[in-house]
Amino acid sequence: MTRLLEHVVKDILESEGVLVPARRLCSSAEEAVAAFEELGGPMYLKAQVAAGDRAGSGGITRVTDSDSMRKAANAMLGISIQGLPVHSVLAECAVVAPWEGYAAISVEENPARRVLRFSPTGGTGFDPSRAALAMDLDDALAPHRVRRELRRIGTPSSELVAISTFLHKLALIATRWAAYTLELNPITLTDDGIVALDAKADLDDYSKPLIPDPSVLDEEDRNARERAAREFQAGDHRGSLRYVQLIPDDAPAGPTMVASHSVGGGESMVVLDALAAVGLLPTNYCDTSGSPSAKKVSVAAEIVAGQPNIAGMLFSTCIANQPLSVTATGLLDGWRNVGWTGPTVVRFAGNESEQAREMVRAWALETGAPTVIVGEESNEWEAAAHLARMLGVTTEGAAR
Repeated sequence: MTRLLEHVVKDILESEGVLVPARRLCSSAEEAVAAFEELGGPMYLKAQVAAGDRAGSGGITRVTDSDSMRKAANAMLGISIQGLPVHSVLAECAVVAPWEGYAAISVEENPARRVLRFSPTGGTGFDPSRAALAMDLDDALAPHRVRRELRRIGTPSSELVAISTFLHKLALIATRWAAYTLELNPITLTDDGIVALDAKADLDDYSKPLIPDPSVLDEEDRNARERAAREFQAGDHRGSLRYVQLIPDDAPAGPTMVASHSVGGGESMVVLDALAAVGLLPTNYCDTSGSPSAKKVSVAAEIVAGQPNIAGMLFSTCIANQPLSVTATGLLDGWRNVGWTGPTVVRFAGNESEQAREMVRAWALETGAPTVIVGEESNEWEAAAHLARMLGVTTEGAAR
């Protein structure tokens, strides 16, 4: 799986007829000033790194003149955000947003499918699980079904055509580009239609020959762990192994940097949000779902636990159909292979979950690893809060 930077996603969206703000990709303060003088202000300057909460990390700022653009670009270029160096910035025209909404495509389990989500509210901190509309992607390919669902959630008739046209187009794009996830947050409605103000996407590497522009999946800059996951998946198609490195290995280790490993694409995204909500910094995305072999889970667990800069680990499943005793076998084999004994929270829910929890309890006793084991009675935010407390991070108001 390849995570695309915002400017690449917006280029794809624009090529497919989705409205995005006027923008220029810049690698120097001089280029950023030239973009401001060409396009006019006000503008947003946005660091191009694959990290969440860029605004809270100094990676997004609003500028109103050439001098403030130069100052902002000089301050932003070269810094690191969540361990990722900023080599380029996006100078983008500000758009008046009468409201901020949310739209996304994600892969979910039980049953395995891609889901379109939409909410007329969105923006920073929005919880995707609270989206007012959630429908199978196959249904979203039929415009009349999209309109029916929008009416069901009370969409004003004055907005119905614009929003339904946009969501149908988003479903087509996700299909054409083999998007594992495609998240537009926020979006807004203007006189010209829906505009995507921010965007991120993960594309399926194995569909490279089929997508309109395979060059976006070139492996020149791929992280070694991502390559290892992709190479193993290419030789073993039982279930999925998808891994994205969010923070590089050479980033300084910190007490809030933690590894994430989940069962389910949607579950993986929820866990990343939950970790961030309790003040932790996930270093990676990893999903092993679709009833993978124990060996595949073991390889994934080695990749995840072998990161040099992590202080803790959260493993979580959706209410999975796959036999979780097999998952636990692979998980523990991988941890043993790399000697992982750090603070760990494990959340098993679904088929053979009690057996899986007992296996982890035995491993914790054997290794002395500080471990909290929970089931479906605890949600992802509560599991993340357990890990935060183990690491001494304050978590007031984090659990949901």
